[in-house]
Amino acid sequence: MSTLVSIASLKTEGAGPRYEQIAKAVSQAIRSGQLKPGDQLPTVRALASDLGVSLTTVTAAFKSLADNGWTRGEIGRGTFVAERGGQEVTSASVAVSGTRVWLRIKSPWRRRALVSLMERLRASFPNATNCSFGGPGPSLLPLKLIKRHWLAAFEDITNRDLQYKSVDAIEALADVLPAWLVADGIPVKKGDVVVGTSAQQFLILATRVITRMGGGLEPVIAVEQPGYYTIFDAWDHAGVRMIGVETDGNGARPESVESSIREGANAVLLTPRAQNPTGASWTPERLQALGDVLSRYPHVLAIEDDHFGDVAEERAGSLLADPRVEDRVIYIRSFSKSIAPDLRLSVAASRPRLKTLLEEAKGHADGWSSRLLQRVLAGVLQDDALGSWLDRVRSTYRIRRERAVEVLANCGVPDVVVWPARDGMNLWIHLPSGFEAGDVIERGAALGVLAAPGEVFYLSPGHSDVVRFNVGSVETEQVSACAELLVKAIRQSGGSRSTAIYV
Repeated sequence: MSTLVSIASLKTEGAGPRYEQIAKAVSQAIRSGQLKPGDQLPTVRALASDLGVSLTTVTAAFKSLADNGWTRGEIGRGTFVAERGGQEVTSASVAVSGTRVWLRIKSPWRRRALVSLMERLRASFPNATNCSFGGPGPSLLPLKLIKRHWLAAFEDITNRDLQYKSVDAIEALADVLPAWLVADGIPVKKGDVVVGTSAQQFLILATRVITRMGGGLEPVIAVEQPGYYTIFDAWDHAGVRMIGVETDGNGARPESVESSIREGANAVLLTPRAQNPTGASWTPERLQALGDVLSRYPHVLAIEDDHFGDVAEERAGSLLADPRVEDRVIYIRSFSKSIAPDLRLSVAASRPRLKTLLEEAKGHADGWSSRLLQRVLAGVLQDDALGSWLDRVRSTYRIRRERAVEVLANCGVPDVVVWPARDGMNLWIHLPSGFEAGDVIERGAALGVLAAPGEVFYLSPGHSDVVRFNVGSVETEQVSACAELLVKAIRQSGGSRSTAIYV
């Protein structure tokens, strides 16, 4: 008897949501030995059809099984019965038929799934160009400037400078940052800035601020969907509850933000520009509309992740400029995309009350961020050569996006939709009905290009028709050729369905 018939014949009646009945039936079959370790489960689509339920219901059931350790998923291959199941887990949110259900989850799954897929494809196709990576182009990082100011920092440093420090930024960086941010349209004063090791650190610290502001209430954060999987994984790992917010070409949709707040969100994560993975950026009208929503809910904190700020072409602005909400905004600027990820520095700007809470959380986390690296960053930001370098980087990313979009727009496959990425280094590609991202990615790897499955950029599995194509880490002269290989993979797929289930 096949696995599909075995699962379809299981008794799934009883009380509780349908997805719970399915998950319970499968887990009982695993306990009894009817399903054995290594057995492959059917696809979401096949099982949904056989049981007469929705894809969302089966997706939720599969997620529950995976999160509780009964099954393991491998992108591009499928879902299998795990060697052992029933592990202790925490909680997260998934929408089932319009109703938000809190599931128990074992651990973050997105990065693990993506890394597993890419390692397998790179091993099989070592010469494939990697357009799945989300980092900046190596050749577009200002190495010469970093070297210059690294050496200069060592010339000035003393033994005392290497001792334990407080959370305060060094004077040179505290002096340069406000003017740097104000020039970009971010209304920051000298006393507003806190230095951290990464944007992700500030996102974790922000959850502690939310708890302090709410008198001990746990954070419930509205997040853009699709959104950046690393943040989702980090908050899953921390046990933070998340609610998805719909997005469009201008970022988070205000009506969806408001809906999430009514569902219980006490904070919202927003990306002003170059949103990952879609490339969306705020317009002035969108910024105003978001401020209008947040002004109606004085208990809600706004977190702005401006990760691409220094190399973005858009001037998106910040809710810090809105007097109605500015005292509830944490603005985060990372220098990973513009200076270097390994510099491990980012800054957060907020008004005095929030800044005090951020500093307190930072002090209890790791105390301070390297004074030596702060000297390097201060020097780079003040270097006269940086402006022209960043102009070149912006232009390069724009050219790469435009070349890839041109190829994809003329792919000859009806209904392929590329979101209008106004900034950043990613293209978000919706495949036509009947096409499967897993199949396109497998074919693309065999042809010589790696792209990322859109599945991992959502809170829950079930989105198998989107692909993220990164133009940041591939050289400009290769972009068109890589996009053509992806187009060829889409054509070859021709609507065939892979057996991959991303859980």
